[in-house]
Amino acid sequence: MGKRTLALCAALVVAVLTATVWWLRPSSEEGIAIPERVCGGTFSGKKLEPLLSGGEGKVESNLVRNFPGSRRMSDVPVCELTAKGRSVSFRVDYSGFPNDPLAELEKENKFVAELGPARGTYDEFNGTVHFGIPCPTAEGPDNTLFLNVGASKARDADAAGMAKLAELTGYAARTLAQNVYKCKGADELPEGPVHIRRGEGSR
Repeated sequence: MGKRTLALCAALVVAVLTATVWWLRPSSEEGIAIPERVCGGTFSGKKLEPLLSGGEGKVESNLVRNFPGSRRMSDVPVCELTAKGRSVSFRVDYSGFPNDPLAELEKENKFVAELGPARGTYDEFNGTVHFGIPCPTAEGPDNTLFLNVGASKARDADAAGMAKLAELTGYAARTLAQNVYKCKGADELPEGPVHIRRGEGSR
């Protein structure tokens, strides 16, 4: 067999292998492109990828009241990202009211959520964590940063979706409390996901 024939055979093998790898590559590489930064530059797009994966088309972003907003209590800034079949949303409410005691949350709700000094609930039907983070000021020692993080992939108490939502909520809580609102005591929020567990209630 001549050198030219060998070269042609080698080229053919490379072409076949390349085509095979292209066709068999993971579907995640074919998925939607998520911007590097989202929600007005507040969050890393990679942190949202587990909950947006499986969606189709372009990721659409909707910012309401200049998310992430400010400490003005009249503001309720919202950031929502959607792709066909998937959505993730964030809502922030800075309140002069304290968060409910953990014992009360446990008694009244089916699921409670905790992250160090922060606490809240998980709504299985909407796939949303409702979370209160202590964010005091000199004028308002009981002020609370209320954060809602929701995802279509975390509805109906799906274990995998809940785990991904818990991870995202922990990240969002630390980012907003430490870097954006600069809440006193925010360094007490531990790394890792929000801990979601069963409560005693039914709602």
